[in-house]
Amino acid sequence: MESTQLDLVITDFKSEAKDTVVLELQHPHKFDLPAFSAGSHLEVYLANGLIRHYSLLNSSAEKHRYVIAVGLSAETKGGSQYIHQHLRVGDQVKVSHPRNNFVLGDTEEYCFIAGGIGITPILSMVHWCIQHHKKWRLIYALRHKQRASFYEYLMQLSPDNIQFYFNDENNDQHLNAHEIVNGLSEKEHIYCCGPNAMMQSVKDATQALSTERVHFEWFSAPAIAISEVQSSGSFQLKLKKSGKKIQVKADQSILDALEEDGFELPFSCRAGICRTCETTICSGIADHQDMILSNEERDANRTMLICVSRAKSQILELDL
Repeated sequence: MESTQLDLVITDFKSEAKDTVVLELQHPHKFDLPAFSAGSHLEVYLANGLIRHYSLLNSSAEKHRYVIAVGLSAETKGGSQYIHQHLRVGDQVKVSHPRNNFVLGDTEEYCFIAGGIGITPILSMVHWCIQHHKKWRLIYALRHKQRASFYEYLMQLSPDNIQFYFNDENNDQHLNAHEIVNGLSEKEHIYCCGPNAMMQSVKDATQALSTERVHFEWFSAPAIAISEVQSSGSFQLKLKKSGKKIQVKADQSILDALEEDGFELPFSCRAGICRTCETTICSGIADHQDMILSNEERDANRTMLICVSRAKSQILELDL
């Protein structure tokens, strides 16, 4: 069976803006890498045991390299800090094959809204639009110019299509998502990635739009009311392969309950924003609380993300 992981070498490592570094990854023997589409990301398996997801920012037409950017998070749990402090050119890193939870659809016009490090998947989408002669524009919001990753690159790429918005140049006011949405053409689709507050403001402003026209990539899950998370109460979890039955408490995730029982299962975000823990449903009805599955996937009730989602039925059987 073909491995789902790749051992790559860091061939370039540079500072892009304040607290942001860019890594170029290539095959040790310069072989072509598995293809990817705009909006894709890699799982990066760090030597300290952590798994982190980073969007591919280069053109999907490139076969010889992957390029990612890593912002140093103020709330880091060790992932971004490890990369900033310990990785350099020549080091080997293990990554997954590219995966895409933020697929760029083929439409006529695009409005990209990026905030901070959320520019990374949008960059790859911009490359695709240019290559396919699509109409596009980018609104890139940041606290101040010092944190504007890829500012010079974007200005050289297509300055007429790009609007920079710096909070400190606008009386510390955040981007007005309602103004953007009100100015959309009838054909424009929104693709948005950035800090939760900005994402939520765009989500609120687009309530009247068809869901087919609005697309998000969440780096962390938005706050959910505790009452909503616990609404399904406790339920019984049946494991088809092992034959075990586990009671999942009202304040537990399925993943937590399984780990408490001694199971070691793949996971990464614990927030419902990746597919690492996606598990097949055999019977019962899932209570989906993730940010990844589409409405069609939820209605199909074939898989669920066990790090956050629970059960609507009293018994839920999984293929474990």
